[in-house]
Amino acid sequence: MPDYLSEGARWMKQAQQDLEDARFLRDNGRYNLACFQGQQAAEKAVKAYLYHKRVEDVWGHSLLDLCEDAKLFDMMFDTVKSEARQLDKYHYITRYPEFLPSGASFEAFDEVDADRSIFLSDMVVEFVRERMN
Repeated sequence: MPDYLSEGARWMKQAQQDLEDARFLRDNGRYNLACFQGQQAAEKAVKAYLYHKRVEDVWGHSLLDLCEDAKLFDMMFDTVKSEARQLDKYHYITRYPEFLPSGASFEAFDEVDADRSIFLSDMVVEFVRERMN
């Protein structure tokens, strides 16, 4: 039988590191990657919660969908869906230019975008951390 509490803690630890990495990337002018790492931190935090709740099949990258899954255990996940929706936008467009009308992904994001991603991600990670403690 898997140790779900340890698995959840392991994913939360990575989520917190991803958030720190997002700050590092922002501070070093890698704004598109900072946005992506913010999304990753929030995604991994919600996955941490699902593992913590003994969910065996945790998959996908959409924070919105993962929050819907988490709502089965805690309806308050509905309150972070707005943040999740905004962070979902950073999953592909920050890395793949095919999602832009022109230019490269690294040219499409600035410090304001990175700050927004980090702010939203921090809200989601903290929200989940409180529920896991």
